[in-house]
Amino acid sequence: MKQSIDLKTWPRASAFKHFVQYSDPYFGITTHIDCTEAYVRAKELGVSFFLYYFYLSLQAANEIPEFRCRIKDGKPVIYDTVNGSPTIMRDDGELGYAMLEYNTAFKTFLINAEKEIERVRAYPDLDTSKDCPETIYYSIMPWITFTSVKHPLDLPTTEGIPILTFGKMTEENGKKTMPLAVHAHHALMDGKHIAKFVESFQKKLSE
Repeated sequence: MKQSIDLKTWPRASAFKHFVQYSDPYFGITTHIDCTEAYVRAKELGVSFFLYYFYLSLQAANEIPEFRCRIKDGKPVIYDTVNGSPTIMRDDGELGYAMLEYNTAFKTFLINAEKEIERVRAYPDLDTSKDCPETIYYSIMPWITFTSVKHPLDLPTTEGIPILTFGKMTEENGKKTMPLAVHAHHALMDGKHIAKFVESFQKKLSE
């Protein structure tokens, strides 16, 4: 469910009115995250490392209100919960879009996610039927590391959906790291909100 945000009382109203008019209002950062402990934990649990860190990132994003804000008919709204839509390699070697529904219970999330990924891998076309604003787009590039990312965006009609991009995990001196890029609509959040997300996500990975 979503709720309208009252521009008369929203502290971000001035920034929203300013940046929502931009032809390209998205900004982004690229950083590296330490996934050493998370990788070990996923192996201990016998679960997919990808789905483990995906869940933790979605959990961190849902805890930050700005990551649940979107734009509807030119006005800000906030959703109770947002899901995650990652790119998945299909059986034919092309990319498909999955919709992994967030659930506070990791086991429930895992069961549903595995079924959805299996469906997408077997589907012959690029299915966008589940696309919706109450999501976060994920781009998964496990083949390469990177220091910056540029995404295609449908501007200026975007709903303000954030994009998270993960790259190849590498290891040096026993420490596993992975590049992470975050792109967001500047009318809905600032760098401090992305920093808060990265900090929370890293904490979850290290617990």
